[in-house]
Amino acid sequence: MLRSPRMHAAALVAILGVAAGCSLRADDGGEQRATPIRELERRAVGKAQAYPADVLTDADADRFARSKKARRELGWRVLSKVLRPVPIAAAGSVNANAGAATVPLFRTWLGGDELDRMFAKMYGDLGRDRRVARDAPTPTEIGALFEWNAKSLGANSEEDFLARLAKVQTPGAVDGLAGNARTSYSPGYAKKYLEDYATIAGCDGKAFSLTTPPTSETNFTNCFSSELAADAAVAKASWRRNDDLVTDGLPIADTSAATLRKRLAREIDQGGWPQKDLPMAPAGPNYAYTVELSGGERYSLVGLHVITKELRHWVWVTVWWSANPDEDFGADRPAEIAERGAAWGHYKMNVVTDFDEKDPDPRGGFEGTLGDSLEATHGPSTWCSNPFLEKGDHNAETNCVGCHQHAGDVAQLPKLLNDEATFPNTGRARVRQSFPADYSWAFATPDSPDAKDRLARMIANRVRAYDRDDGTTP
Repeated sequence: MLRSPRMHAAALVAILGVAAGCSLRADDGGEQRATPIRELERRAVGKAQAYPADVLTDADADRFARSKKARRELGWRVLSKVLRPVPIAAAGSVNANAGAATVPLFRTWLGGDELDRMFAKMYGDLGRDRRVARDAPTPTEIGALFEWNAKSLGANSEEDFLARLAKVQTPGAVDGLAGNARTSYSPGYAKKYLEDYATIAGCDGKAFSLTTPPTSETNFTNCFSSELAADAAVAKASWRRNDDLVTDGLPIADTSAATLRKRLAREIDQGGWPQKDLPMAPAGPNYAYTVELSGGERYSLVGLHVITKELRHWVWVTVWWSANPDEDFGADRPAEIAERGAAWGHYKMNVVTDFDEKDPDPRGGFEGTLGDSLEATHGPSTWCSNPFLEKGDHNAETNCVGCHQHAGDVAQLPKLLNDEATFPNTGRARVRQSFPADYSWAFATPDSPDAKDRLARMIANRVRAYDRDDGTTP
């Protein structure tokens, strides 16, 4: 486990979620004490903001599959959209030293605990007759539910809310209102779980195989009544404690072509990313996106996955902090990313949209270190791995989509990286006929100690409890 020189200790309380690649362990390799957006902070941040999805077609999907350059332009565009600054609801009530009081759009998204709270209210408010009929909430009811979640203080008082706002004295503290949770869901993603609860609850506990057929030609899932909409998006983050710029620092990941070749050949770290003894570099708020929590502790973002349903098989974007941000996977960063905030100019990015690598040019048309690293990872399957989010042997060899095709079928995970005959190219090749949970491990996160990390189980448990209370359980 990585430690800063001060040896901070913190508990990791969430796992897998939307992990690209095939991370099988709860250990994030760092120091994360996850703090979600609680009711006080949600009131301050305001309503979760929708992901502005582009209208993309099958022709677009083919174009991205055949061009690394077009694919990377798409990845940067997705990142730019999720980083768009959004004024917080309480912007006029925080200290003037907090600056413009905005947070990146994805930081307004919902955590699993919020989705649990919203579903509990929604399902209770349906009433017995509608629950027995498994009636879906109306769009008006869904809209009201999001408004309620944005304003409810729960058991807290207005005095508690004002006291929390009084702690917001810096821009980092504004960002800290959104916590440092590991996984968050766009409104479009959350809405699907609220509307489609009956199908989801009925799927809980069902087993699937690689040959299970899809529901229909237009619905390749088995656990939703239809595939998720284009505005469905998920973010997964990895944070490191970073309080003191003199004694703390962030780990440096080497994604140069020479090192990547060795990792993919399993010449170092068993084809994985190193978990200890990494070089460290100081990184203040202008060099890494940093949040300040209510107790004053600061965490910096070292890795981030963003996946969006803008393509049928999703767009898979991953970014990681770097002390050499303009080399290899950061060499083509457009100016608009740094314009989202100085810190964002210090992250590298990779993206995939397909299982198969269909660009015949190993370098993807790029010169320099970016072309070198793309060539080092070129093969029959696409490549996309994050040094701070993929942990364990062989996890530097993955591609996001290959692992996520098995979401909803947890039986496959233990052998995914080691059974080459069944799962070719370290699990990167497509081997399924259907995709039970539409590529989302949040549907049924394996080994999670918390039902809120397994959204289907969370919903199914609520439904079963009401069935007992409503007298409909046999």
